[in-house]
Amino acid sequence: RIDVHRKENAGAAEKAISIHSSPEGCSAACRMILDIMHKEAKDTKAADEVPLKILAHNNFVGRLIGKEGRNLKKVEQDTETKITISSLQELTLYNPERTITVRGCPESCCRAEQEIMKKVREAYENDVAAMS
Repeated sequence: RIDVHRKENAGAAEKAISIHSSPEGCSAACRMILDIMHKEAKDTKAADEVPLKILAHNNFVGRLIGKEGRNLKKVEQDTETKITISSLQELTLYNPERTITVRGCPESCCRAEQEIMKKVREAYENDVAAMS
C-alpha cells in the first residue's frame, strides 16, 4: 500500500509517501516512484537530479551513521551515491525524524535505499528485542 501525504504541508513542493509492504515490496515501490519522478523531471527539464529522501526516527540514525561515519561511508562507496542527513537542530518534539538524502542515479539510489532501510530495520528490531 502506498499513501501520498497530500494534506500535510498542502502547498509544499515535496510530499511524503508512506509505503507499507515487505522490505522487498517497499524497495520495488520506491524504485518505481523514483523512475517516474526521474522521467517527469527529464520530460519537463525541471532538474538534472531527483534526490531520494528517506525519513528515519532519530533513535536509529546514529546506528545508520556508525562510528566515525563508517557505516554511511561504506553505503556511499558500495552504491556510488552521496548521502547526507539533516542536522539535529531540525528535530522537534513533534517531528523526531531526520531526513536522509541520497543523490545519484536511480539505480544507485535504490541500492542505497535497500542498505539504509536494512540498517534502520535492524536498529528497530534490536530496540524491540531489548524491550522484551
